[in-house]
Amino acid sequence: YMSVRQLLNQDIPAFSGISCWLKRSIICIAVFIIVTSALPWRWTSRHAKRWYNDDAKRQIALANGVSTWIEGPSLQHSNFNTGSDMFDGEWLFGSYVMAGIGYGQLISLHPEQASTALPLMEQCITRILDDDVRIFDREAWKNDPIETLDKPDQHHAAYLGYLNVLLGLYRLHAPDNRYAKLHDRITTALIQRIELSPMGILQTYPEEGYPVDNCAVVGSIGLHARATGQNHDPLIAKWVATCRKHYLCDETGLLYQAVRHNTGIPVDRPRGSGTSLGGFFINFADSKLSADMFTAMQTHLFGTVMGFGAMREYLSGTLFPIGDIDSGPILFGYGLSSTGFALSGAKTHKDYKTFRRLFATAWGAGAPLKKAGSLNFITGASLGDAILFAMLTAHPADELRPLKGGLR
Repeated sequence: YMSVRQLLNQDIPAFSGISCWLKRSIICIAVFIIVTSALPWRWTSRHAKRWYNDDAKRQIALANGVSTWIEGPSLQHSNFNTGSDMFDGEWLFGSYVMAGIGYGQLISLHPEQASTALPLMEQCITRILDDDVRIFDREAWKNDPIETLDKPDQHHAAYLGYLNVLLGLYRLHAPDNRYAKLHDRITTALIQRIELSPMGILQTYPEEGYPVDNCAVVGSIGLHARATGQNHDPLIAKWVATCRKHYLCDETGLLYQAVRHNTGIPVDRPRGSGTSLGGFFINFADSKLSADMFTAMQTHLFGTVMGFGAMREYLSGTLFPIGDIDSGPILFGYGLSSTGFALSGAKTHKDYKTFRRLFATAWGAGAPLKKAGSLNFITGASLGDAILFAMLTAHPADELRPLKGGLR
């Protein structure tokens, strides 16, 4: 390649008649665009292959970083400033859920970490069951999610579904753990509620139906089957068929963000955050549906800006896309949540090219801080660390390896 100096001194026909100053300015701008498009994203993605291949050193460092939140005394409602007590509660709950899922997946990939990870999983479960963590759901429903397991009309889809995913992973590695009976009770209650629901949609909060949360519910039932050997295939197959028919957009295959719980009629558009997180959860029950949802995102939402990969929250062309608590910030149409959650889809469904671009964005935006064998992301705090931990340890559910012998 000719040097920049040589390029500036060339008599380029297309530039004939243009002043030397303008010619040089155009070439300098072109060089700047080429360099900034090629170098920064490659730099922030330089470790992507190792994360994609489940490098133990890096995953354990992130696990150690997350443990500083889980074991420390500071993780409380006051850590979050969403402006809503309910959303603060959701983020506190989500920090423990995603952290616990990350530890469960880490054990499957690196069994030698079980002695450290299993107690942390149990600690996450214990905290989720504490009054100060589950109060956000109790106040929304005006009753308690655990105390009403025998009441089929009290759904509590998000709290019970997400918790049950964690309980399933824990039981996979520790069959006789002290929460095994609770795991059975919650799974039985969720199955009963799905069977009674006319459209297979359990309410997250009264009269609020979100397919993404129901992906967690059904994913947790799939994990219960893996952990116990029970057969839930008929229910899972029926729900997946219903989801494909009613909750995936016909034109795109993306998951609708919200629907009427009693009719299944969409009340929000198909969106990236719900599709990417829903794909992560439903993988535990039906890998084909998960793969199709990721393909839909890759086809309709994926794009790059200066080489950095991201997922749109809404379809391209949507006027004035507005961010909310689900999407996180939206920049140039691309959503923080949809991009971060999509890392799991690219990793689980073997798309390294997309994974590398998404990783470049997550790594660069997260502002990683390495210290004494641990890794944290400065901009994400506890929830961001926990989510990336879960997404970067995700792998196909069929490849989940129970801890040999489990915890007795």
